[in-house]
Amino acid sequence: MGRYVAAAGLLIAVLLLAVALPRARGGEEAQPTSEAAASGYVGSEACARCHRKEFELWEHSSHAHTFLPASEDTLPTDMLEGGTLKHAPGSTTVHREGQRFVVETLGPNGKDQRYDLTHVVGRMRIRMFVATLPDGRRQVLPAMLEEPTQAWFDYTHLLFGAGGTDYDAAPKVAPGDGSFWTGTVRSFDARCARCHTSGWRSVRPDAKGRGPRSTWRAVGVDCESCHGPGRAHTEAWARLDDSSPMARIERLPRSQALATCLRCHMEAEVVSPIFRPDVDIYEQFDPTLMLDPERADMSGRALELIYDGLPFGTSRCAQEGGLTCFDCHDPHGSGNPAQLRHDPASGALCASCHEDIVSDIPGHTHHNADGEGASCIACHMPPLKVERGHGIVTDHTIGIPRLDLQSDRVARDACTSCHGPEEASGGAAPMLAVEKMRAAYGAWWPSAVTPPGWMTAIGAARLGAPEAGAALRAVAGDKEQYRLVRASAAALLGRYSDTEFEAILLLARDEDSLVRRNALRALGSVDDPKADAALRNALSDTSAAVRLVAARTALQGWRRVQENRALLEAILPVLEDDARRVPDDDQRWYRLGAAREIAGDVRGAVAAYDRMLALDSLAHIMRKHVEGLRKQLK
Repeated sequence: MGRYVAAAGLLIAVLLLAVALPRARGGEEAQPTSEAAASGYVGSEACARCHRKEFELWEHSSHAHTFLPASEDTLPTDMLEGGTLKHAPGSTTVHREGQRFVVETLGPNGKDQRYDLTHVVGRMRIRMFVATLPDGRRQVLPAMLEEPTQAWFDYTHLLFGAGGTDYDAAPKVAPGDGSFWTGTVRSFDARCARCHTSGWRSVRPDAKGRGPRSTWRAVGVDCESCHGPGRAHTEAWARLDDSSPMARIERLPRSQALATCLRCHMEAEVVSPIFRPDVDIYEQFDPTLMLDPERADMSGRALELIYDGLPFGTSRCAQEGGLTCFDCHDPHGSGNPAQLRHDPASGALCASCHEDIVSDIPGHTHHNADGEGASCIACHMPPLKVERGHGIVTDHTIGIPRLDLQSDRVARDACTSCHGPEEASGGAAPMLAVEKMRAAYGAWWPSAVTPPGWMTAIGAARLGAPEAGAALRAVAGDKEQYRLVRASAAALLGRYSDTEFEAILLLARDEDSLVRRNALRALGSVDDPKADAALRNALSDTSAAVRLVAARTALQGWRRVQENRALLEAILPVLEDDARRVPDDDQRWYRLGAAREIAGDVRGAVAAYDRMLALDSLAHIMRKHVEGLRKQLK
């Protein structure tokens, strides 16, 4: 686990003489379970006895309030007062029934239905609300509150997949569609609980599909989520014994410290549900890359709510300067926005590495020292609009405000963010023509005019430029390059498989498993025996993440495994292991069912499809398909 630190002192020992289970925070329904206690967890109140300052900061932090039971203390006034909330295209009516809150909103049958409102998620940008359905599933309701404006809106505005290139158009979701709010897309248990609770664990419902789908040790993110179980530590100090220290995250090796944050602050697919900080984060999670114009641009800047893992993974400050989350943020909390250690407008966050620049702000920024344009974050961490205008995130690439990047979709640069027509109309900054901004940018910061080659290569590939294949090959093969950049280039090489096939095969044997698995993805549409062989070899890779991607790529489109029985038989154990490791994912059971069906194992296919249907009540087409398969078994 790396380095630890232990405190000493008679006062601490005296305070710990009586170690007891924690008292629950106001409104909290979860006490440590017997299983949690057996695993050594004691709860945050036990930590507070010696670490009162950190506890009080945490108690008011976003970590502590990321998920709470619905109550008078956690629900907004609009809901406490009852009545109908308008959130186009629909509405939600709230009823107070004693200590219970009930909502009426559109159900999957196309009619208004009543649901128990049981939990609240988040409080900084958007407050979401969770209903517990009669069968035990917890689902995110369509009504959401935009905190800065106190405006209500429908969750469908946050979904991807409107179609075409109109990224500001929300998708149309009808009752009963797979993306309807009672479907798997809005499952709190499967999609949210892992990071919004402490000690989360997937639970299988009963044979009739009833009962909770997940359980947890405590709501919100508690002390032991990051520091580990505390029983041995507290009991040791009660004996005046300092031999059982707790992990100080900021003193762990850098990769482990980052992993502790990235497991929740990075959009990624779970590979291994049991997190270990001493294992490569990209072995446990398969991250979003710079491939999808819905999510990120060619530099890693967010176009949607993808959290900070990808932007930070392409940040020069992070990858070459060694910056960590803890350099800027205090995970316990602070009096500053986003739990920052210093006022973001002061320059103090950047001064530890860039003291010469911070000491001469006007000389570097060419803006007045007392203006907003003189702030470090105004240019290097500008606000980016996501969620179709319902959210703002800070750009964690901590990059240069480039105005000349070319790709299928580009995040708004920092200059336009202040001097563009929309922002300038507010009067905070004068509106400037793009040509004038580019001229000033080139004259003031000539060394920053040329973008890094990897940005140009990825941007050109996303546009489909014929010459981009060779540039991608060079980026993907550069072992000094950032890992997420190399992996993105490897995946994009699939668009140039006609000319770069041998390069893709070589990358499929790269020493970096993140690059290997994305080279395998590039083979998805390649019809060649060498591609089949590469996938077959990858199924015995030392990396579970590589094996998983190889199996899914082989199954893609069905044709490859239909024609290659040996490959089909080889992917089955990988898909079975994957479904059992992450049993709350309906798509994992679907893939396993499909592979078994292709292999002729109808009974096994039905068993897997049944697990899928228990998770996805709106999979109507699959339900009919399974009915047909059952007839074959009679």
